Amino acid sequence: MTVVKSCCPVVTMLLTLIMAGTASAATLGDARKAYSTKLVVRTVAPQDYLPSAVPSGAKEVTYRSGKLRLKGWLSSARPAKAAPAVVFLHGGFAADGDDWAAAQELVRQGYILFMPQLRAENGNAGNFEMFGGEVDDVIAAGVYLQHQPGVDPKHIYVIGHSVGGSLAILTVQMRSPYKAGASLSGYARLTEWMDHFARIVPFDLQNARERAIRDPYLYVSSLQAPLFMFTEDANPHAVDINKTFCLRVAETSGCRHAVIKGDHQTMIAPAIHAAIAQFRSLPW
Repeated sequence: MTVVKSCCPVVTMLLTLIMAGTASAATLGDARKAYSTKLVVRTVAPQDYLPSAVPSGAKEVTYRSGKLRLKGWLSSARPAKAAPAVVFLHGGFAADGDDWAAAQELVRQGYILFMPQLRAENGNAGNFEMFGGEVDDVIAAGVYLQHQPGVDPKHIYVIGHSVGGSLAILTVQMRSPYKAGASLSGYARLTEWMDHFARIVPFDLQNARERAIRDPYLYVSSLQAPLFMFTEDANPHAVDINKTFCLRVAETSGCRHAVIKGDHQTMIAPAIHAAIAQFRSLPW
């Protein structure tokens, strides 16, 4: 085995990625096609949940992601004519009624709302992959929405908060039905995030290819749709990380970053309003 030594950790990681064959991938989609995650722990998502009644204004549905049949909540109200739709990705690793309530402004603004529960969450089938196969589930949720009555398939968007915000970033770097995406308090430098939460990582963190398929920073030029990023001012480190990422993305495609007053939770409502305004400003 060749050992790469360097005085600079960034150079070491880059060389490791090149040796692993991922740094040359043109897009995140290319990298994910070239490598399938290898789990060292097969487990459910690392957040407890209590089975609860379907929230008011929603109905429980199932959608397919590959071989998996997964659950989700779809708004039951249907507008008189075809309407835009949003997949809303909850924070953390389980969905509950509070997540549904936090997204209700989208319904009030005329959007059909779908909140998917991803693999290994809330009793769903599959294994927890931490930003791996979950990205496939998010794309599958958009495909599901395309075929729902009352949905305008040309106006489907993805919004995520916290962990869901990070998933939204990865999703818009892939080909999908989404015309734009918004990340609310997500985190673009996911390798740093995963190192911090190493105790729940289900794959080998020393495997450069595992890290690469989960690192938005490696694929700033592969954005497939406009991305709007919102970060709370209570987290200045995340502001710096996300602002820098968005500036790098903007060199080749559309990305806008804005700072929202508040903390991790109180920023949700104003950020949703800001995301809606950005979606409505798009030229289609």
